[in-house]
Amino acid sequence: MEKTAIFFERLDQKLAETGKSDRAISMLVTGKPDLIRDSRRKSSIPSSGNLQKLAQILQVSTDWLLGGDIVDIPSEALVRDGPLDFKAQPPRADLPVLGTAHGGTVVILSGDDDTEVEQTLFEPTTVIRYIMRPRSLTGSKDAYAIYVEGESMYPRFGPGEMAVVDPRVPPRIGDDVIVQLSENGNDEITAILIKRLVRRSASFLELEQFNPAARFRIDAARVKRLHRICPAGDLLGG
Repeated sequence: MEKTAIFFERLDQKLAETGKSDRAISMLVTGKPDLIRDSRRKSSIPSSGNLQKLAQILQVSTDWLLGGDIVDIPSEALVRDGPLDFKAQPPRADLPVLGTAHGGTVVILSGDDDTEVEQTLFEPTTVIRYIMRPRSLTGSKDAYAIYVEGESMYPRFGPGEMAVVDPRVPPRIGDDVIVQLSENGNDEITAILIKRLVRRSASFLELEQFNPAARFRIDAARVKRLHRICPAGDLLGG
């Protein structure tokens, strides 16, 4: 069987297991609905970058998608001293990782300047996978995680890095935050911003991104939720 046919056979297998459609998985990979449809029509394999992201979302290796034997994504960490004897059992994997996709940039008028701001498409009803819940989040039923898209917060967050949110803890000035946005006063969340909170008032949020460096304001009427990203010390119980 040729590589292209193997790719679509294995893709269909994982889509059936996860309950995702061609459109849904395309949105998670590129932020647009047509990646898999166009690949099927052209009988072609997605580009290496899209293939890698597709494999990450499906929790398999690119090698397996193309016909290899390695199913799971290999860990880059090697334990060389033998097994570790942890006394406590880890909590079960019930913390959802919600769907995101790169949303490109939007131009936001801030003062007298136009600022290009990187945004992320948000799929709050799409759960990519479940991960082990840190003990510090045991009582937080609304906690969730997402994969960071884009490079606007690099080096604080790099593309593909995971951010964990505990909605119980109110954000403070200087915190890294996830801002869930709506349009025209609707309740539907259309996009999110992953930025640093600089200032807030009844009428606006002032946010900061690092790459390219910029500060800008968002009309408070567009902000449906403002969630603090948990620092590693919080997740470890520090």
